[in-house]
Amino acid sequence: MVSKKDAILTAATDLFSKYGYHSVGIDRIIAEASIAKMTLYKHFPSKENLIEETLKKRDTDLRTSILAAVESHQNPTEKLKSIFDWYAHWFGSNDFHGCMFIKAAEEFPDTSPNIVAVSQAHKRWLTELIESLLIDIGSKNESLLASHIMVILDGLTVSANMFHQSNNKQTVSAWTYVESLLQQNAA
Repeated sequence: MVSKKDAILTAATDLFSKYGYHSVGIDRIIAEASIAKMTLYKHFPSKENLIEETLKKRDTDLRTSILAAVESHQNPTEKLKSIFDWYAHWFGSNDFHGCMFIKAAEEFPDTSPNIVAVSQAHKRWLTELIESLLIDIGSKNESLLASHIMVILDGLTVSANMFHQSNNKQTVSAWTYVESLLQQNAA
């Protein structure tokens, strides 16, 4: 049986992902989770706290999923490519509605530092994962190259969401470009 807290987080994740944070009210989350208002506030004292906890759960879920994709390969270049494959799969899934972390940073740039911090931590983790793979590959300028790859992945994400496309062709093209960067930055 799903706990009330998990039901709230699931409903909030779905609604925030689809519609953003400011446009989704507490009453809509309560209705979607089929819980009483008192139950929501028992677990989450504020909407900001609910958003922060939703992002933390999303971060944990994505880390698990991305690491499973990466760890299913032995070769470091294939591990890096698996991140692009993971993104391509995500873009084509029914639950793709853009990046919750990008949306949170856009909607709360100055008003909610905790929300922005969770979003930044997720992006920092992924950048560090990519950087570690680049080190394993033997790339030079791995920090700069990891930052460039993150810009590519975030651009693919925004594009896939904006144009409601699976973005498979763009993802393949982006990987081809990254391969050329790897060759240029071979140690």
